[in-house]
Amino acid sequence: MNDLKKQMDLIDIPESLHQRSQQGIEQAKKEQYKTKSWVPKIAVTLAAGGFVALMKGEQHLDNARASALMSQLDNLPPPMYWILAILCVFIILFISRKKLNQKKTIGVAIVSILLIGNSTIFLQHQLRKPVVVPTVIEVTDSSQNALEIRYITNKYDHRYVKYLQAEDVQLPIVYDQMEQENLVNGFYYPFDTSQDLLYQNVRLAFFQLDLNTMKKVMASETVYLVLNDGMKLPAPIHFTREIFIDEKQIMNNSYSQSQHDSEQIISFILQQDAIFDAFYVPAALEGKILLKEWRLNDQRYTASDFPFSVTKGQRLEMTIQLKEAPLDINTSIGFSGSDGYLTKRLYSQAYFTTNLVKKVRENNE
Repeated sequence: MNDLKKQMDLIDIPESLHQRSQQGIEQAKKEQYKTKSWVPKIAVTLAAGGFVALMKGEQHLDNARASALMSQLDNLPPPMYWILAILCVFIILFISRKKLNQKKTIGVAIVSILLIGNSTIFLQHQLRKPVVVPTVIEVTDSSQNALEIRYITNKYDHRYVKYLQAEDVQLPIVYDQMEQENLVNGFYYPFDTSQDLLYQNVRLAFFQLDLNTMKKVMASETVYLVLNDGMKLPAPIHFTREIFIDEKQIMNNSYSQSQHDSEQIISFILQQDAIFDAFYVPAALEGKILLKEWRLNDQRYTASDFPFSVTKGQRLEMTIQLKEAPLDINTSIGFSGSDGYLTKRLYSQAYFTTNLVKKVRENNE
C-alpha cells in the first residue's frame, strides 16, 4: 500500500491539466450556485423595477397607452382584476416553490403580493373614460343663462373639455384664464379641479348661452361634452321646466341656511295670502330631496297636513332633507298651490367620495 502511494506521488501531472481541472471544479460550483440563485435575483429585479415603473406610471401614464390599456380591459368588471391578480400570485409561487427554499419563496410571495395588489387596486379604480356628473338645472327667462357641468377624469388624464355639442349647437367652454395659459408642456393641467380625489379629479366646465341657444340645447335629444382629442362624453343634463315663469311666483322674502350636510332650512316671509297643497320638487329630484317638516306660527307640520294656508306677513319655515345622490342641483323647490309657487333656488354640488365616483361610473356605463 505504501509502495502504491509512493508511486502515485511520483506521477508528474502536467500544469495545463491541473488548471483545466481547477477550472472545471470552479465552473461546476458556479453552475450549482446559478441553478439555485437565478430565480430570486430575477424576481426581485423585476419586482423592484415594476414597482418603480408602476409608481411613476400611475402619475405620468400618457393618454395613448392609458386608452389602449383600458380599451383592452373594456369588458372586464373590477372584481376580475383581483381574480387575475390572485391567479398571477399562485403561478409565481408555484414556480418559486419548485426552485427555491421556503424562506425565499415567502420573500418572493410578499413582493409579488405587494406589487400585483398595488397594480390591481390602481386599475380597479380607473375610469374607462371620463364621465360627466348628472346635472339638474332650471332655466330662467333671462337673456343669459349659465351651465356649470362637472366631469370626472383619472388623475393621469390631461385631456380637457373644448366645447359642448347639442346636435347643431357648438358652445365653446369659458375659461377663467386663456386656454394657452393652462397648457404646460402640451398638457392641460386641471386648474379647474373642484375636488381632488385619490384616483380622480372632479373638474368644472362652464358655458354661457343666450335664451334662444338654451332652448336649442333643451330641445336636443343628446348633449355631449367634447374633449380636445375629439372624444364625446354623454352629458346627462335634466332641465326641470321649459322656462321658469316669474309671474307664477308668490311674492316673498326668503333665505336659507344649512343645518348640517344633509339638511337645509328655508324660510319665507309672505307678501300675500296663499294656499298650498303640495311640496314642489322637480321630477328628476323625487326621492332625492324630501320634505321633512315645516313650521308656521311655531307649530310643526308634516306632509300629512296638506293643504294649509298662510297669510301675508307670516313666516313659513321649511326643512328639507337631501339624500346622498351622485348629481349636481341648480333648481327651485318649495310649495305649490292654486295661487302659484313659493320656491327658493337650491344650489348644491355633490361632494364626491370614492363610493359616489363608483355610482356615477355605474350610471354612465
